[in-house]
Amino acid sequence: MRTVIVGAGSAGLMCAWRLSEDPGHEVVLVDAGVDPGPDVPEALRKEILLPPEYYWEYSDADTGYFLPRGKVFGGSSAVNAAAAVRGHPWCYDAWGSPEWTWEKCLPAFRAIERDRQFGGEEYHGAGGPIAITRHEPGAFDVTFQGAYESRGFAPVPDHNAPGELGFGPFPTNRVGGVRMSTLVALLPQVRSRPNVELRPQSEVVRVIVRRGRAHGVVVRDEYGEQSVFADQVVLSAGAFGTPEILFRSGVGPADQLRAAGLPVYADAPELGANLSDHAIMQMQVEVADPAELPMPGGQGTLLTFELEGENHPQAHVFAYHAPFFDPTAGPLTASVTSSLVTPVSRGRLELGGERAKVHLNHLSDPLDRLRAAEIVSTVADIVDELAAKGTLKLPDAPWWTQDGLEEACRRNALSYHHPVGTCRMGADDASVVDERLRVRGVDDLMVADASVMPSIPRAQTNLATMMIGYRAAGFAAR
Repeated sequence: MRTVIVGAGSAGLMCAWRLSEDPGHEVVLVDAGVDPGPDVPEALRKEILLPPEYYWEYSDADTGYFLPRGKVFGGSSAVNAAAAVRGHPWCYDAWGSPEWTWEKCLPAFRAIERDRQFGGEEYHGAGGPIAITRHEPGAFDVTFQGAYESRGFAPVPDHNAPGELGFGPFPTNRVGGVRMSTLVALLPQVRSRPNVELRPQSEVVRVIVRRGRAHGVVVRDEYGEQSVFADQVVLSAGAFGTPEILFRSGVGPADQLRAAGLPVYADAPELGANLSDHAIMQMQVEVADPAELPMPGGQGTLLTFELEGENHPQAHVFAYHAPFFDPTAGPLTASVTSSLVTPVSRGRLELGGERAKVHLNHLSDPLDRLRAAEIVSTVADIVDELAAKGTLKLPDAPWWTQDGLEEACRRNALSYHHPVGTCRMGADDASVVDERLRVRGVDDLMVADASVMPSIPRAQTNLATMMIGYRAAGFAAR
């Protein structure tokens, strides 16, 4: 059996890692980014602000904001903040599939992780390749934790314990300062296997579709275009990249394909639709004491709480040292950040060109704006209290104190960089892939990445994407 996996990121490398454990299964791992080699550069191990060649050039078509997606082996897991939150059981039960309930997903979550604090718990793993840990809070975090507790929020030692809400250390796959990406944790093993071929700097133009099935892919590398044949193809190019490849391969809304002069091998009217992403609202403040700076993003304290309403509407609140993400920020700047992690707003991809136009549509739904304003109002009270005590300094005319907070939240919303949903999975005929991740209308073609998620988890999406890659290998093995 020979499988081409397109995209060596969170899902793709995880899928290749598990699939290639069978020495009789040949795996070709193709990625447009570079393979940095056995000695991973320090920047890819530790830094968050990387040279532009490590990113795809996506931006929000409506705001112009840059949307970083990793263009390197390891994908976005090699360039992210390494926050490692799973989400709650109801995140996955809400996908509406007997194949993707929390009970079905939990074994994969356990298999991929090596939790350094809670690996012995029945809902955790201790022997997987991705190390998870939690850092001790600094003085800045302790101050915020006191403010949280005074408002009735409970301390939570493990945010990945099913159903837990409150404040506690961010679970992170950054251990000893090193980001335990799939690049660092998995590629060394994958590279050593004789049944694996790595094809870096090879952008996939399209899937080769003949007589209703996938036969491989056409790649573009330094030598031009060439075909790579296989028994099956797994697309793991991400919530933006996978729909682009499918569209160029003749899978998508039939009318749009014809208008673009492309063949129609499978009419998939929802391709590129159902785009969901977490929006964040940032309060930029200054820390009064330089000795009490917050920790970098994804490593300090995370507060989670639910709002009133059906289906567990939930907030994330965290603070971090702003220069971690923004080199223009002052050395004492902290970003106190809140997010509605259960958005009902949906965006879309505008397909047809070489790169899709991304429309995130953050907080476009009035309910999202209402809930975002409630979250920001809660956090603003905490910030005001700490400013009154002299712990923080507020800017002049903070945006969160102005009239019309709901619209102010929408104007100030930024991406949490968790796009999902553009190749929705489901049992219905309108879904792009079925419950075993097979593309409807094309045999031997699968999708395994965040694009298949019907709705977004209440968490950073990296671990969930790895989980999908792990499970996809089980479906692909035959």
